[in-house]
Amino acid sequence: MKYQRTVLITICVVLALTLTGLIGAAVWVDRTLDKVDRVDPTEYTLSQEDASAMTEEPEQEEHTGPTVQPEDIAPVVTTPTVSQPQNTVNILLVGQDRREGEGRQRSDAMILCTFNEATDRFTMTSFLRDTYVYIPGYGHQKLNAAYAYGGFRLLNETLAVNFGIHIDGNVEVDFSGFTGIIDLLGGVDIELSQAEVDYMIANGNFEYSDGTDWDLKPGVNHLTGDQALAYARIRKLDSDFGRTGRQRKVLLALIGQIRGQKLSTLLELLDQMLPLVTTNMTNGQMIDYATRFLPMLGGDIRSRYIPAAGTYTEEYVSGVGACLIPDLEKNRQILQED
Repeated sequence: MKYQRTVLITICVVLALTLTGLIGAAVWVDRTLDKVDRVDPTEYTLSQEDASAMTEEPEQEEHTGPTVQPEDIAPVVTTPTVSQPQNTVNILLVGQDRREGEGRQRSDAMILCTFNEATDRFTMTSFLRDTYVYIPGYGHQKLNAAYAYGGFRLLNETLAVNFGIHIDGNVEVDFSGFTGIIDLLGGVDIELSQAEVDYMIANGNFEYSDGTDWDLKPGVNHLTGDQALAYARIRKLDSDFGRTGRQRKVLLALIGQIRGQKLSTLLELLDQMLPLVTTNMTNGQMIDYATRFLPMLGGDIRSRYIPAAGTYTEEYVSGVGACLIPDLEKNRQILQED
């Protein structure tokens, strides 16, 4: 009897210590996630006048080709069934074109991260910023304007109306947050072409770094946050297709850096990185998604862009600029292939 009582007491003590540890861990996780910047659920939207002033493009002097009027080129927007394959979750990453002291700006990067539990597959889809779409309440404009006009809510609604996809959560970083996260992880390894090296050294990263003292060479380079941002924003060298490809390369490099860290190091980094991020997800959602989907980052990662090749035309739209006019139905079908 005495032996049984001792065993029972021991079991109770172990359970109590385990429960205390779990509660302590839960409290730590909750407090850590509270450091994330939460978007106001009543996000402001711009007036029509302010929206037009922000995004209207003056006719470019170097453009000498055909120009079409908005009313002649608007893609036909039906009301698609907003759906997503079973067992999938869509998280939209937004890179905001904002400098210190500025308000909400256009989205420089929009990468849809789709986690499919049925196939154990992770897909990154870049939405090209110059895609000509219908923005509810504002009419036709480039896709990157939706975030500037109305934040996560309007961008999500725009993607739903045009492409029939549902967004489960959003994560946004601006320029300073992007560079800060990369520097906290110790930089990233990216393979550069000679053209990319020349462009980065000649142009730097706008007002942040002029690039003249960057020791870069063709091949694999270990980039700082400033250098990685300059690389991810290269556009004039080729096109927005090239730029979105570079953005996905940086994201893949970041994932590689995270994979290589010890758990204790990751927890320390997490504490410093979270204040650089803005989201509309709750702590419970972030914990749930992290538990379910982080293991997928260790497998094969699929990469693509929308509008896809062969599903758009290029036009110069008066008052808007160079645009990609998508075949919405074809692109909706592609997005349902997960």
